[in-house]
Amino acid sequence: MKKTSRDILETLLTPARAKIIRLLILNDTERFTLAEVARRTGLSPRATRGELDVLLKGSILREEKGEGKTSAARLRSARYTANATHPYMNALSSFVHEVSPEQFEEVEKAVRRVGRLSAIVVSGVFVGDQTRPADLIVVGDYINEDRLEKVVRTFEPKYGREIRYAVFSTPEFRYRLTIHDRILRDTLDHPHRVLFDKHNLL
Repeated sequence: MKKTSRDILETLLTPARAKIIRLLILNDTERFTLAEVARRTGLSPRATRGELDVLLKGSILREEKGEGKTSAARLRSARYTANATHPYMNALSSFVHEVSPEQFEEVEKAVRRVGRLSAIVVSGVFVGDQTRPADLIVVGDYINEDRLEKVVRTFEPKYGREIRYAVFSTPEFRYRLTIHDRILRDTLDHPHRVLFDKHNLL
């Protein structure tokens, strides 16, 4: 079967709806206003409002009513979260965490443009484990960190949260491996994926 880099979640749903579902499931302990959902997903407020209405009707989301003297004020202050009591929420959460974040080829291709790289490792939000200290580890020399920052920020609407990343030169990375650096240990001893390893560092 031919591989595709298309997001499975976006294939099954509208891209806008997929972004909102991913945001709320990957951040299931948080409550978001409409404006926060729009900002974190990169959608317009109007598109966000429409998708939230659809998901509320399907009981995928829960709404905490807002406060204010006007309907507009109440709408602005209302907050949304994933509906943990939905009968299919566990299945949907598993799908989002384990299946939909398969854009590894796109991540590797984008990150490799930022310099002369030795290794790229993804963990954390990319593999459905938000407890890790870093979502992305980049190892290399002559890395353009401004460009890397811009690349990383492009991933955030898809995963619905800030991407935490660490950058190491190749010699520094080798050294940190020998001393069992805490960030590396807490990443490499848990679920992760090596996207690129030029010098067999890992």
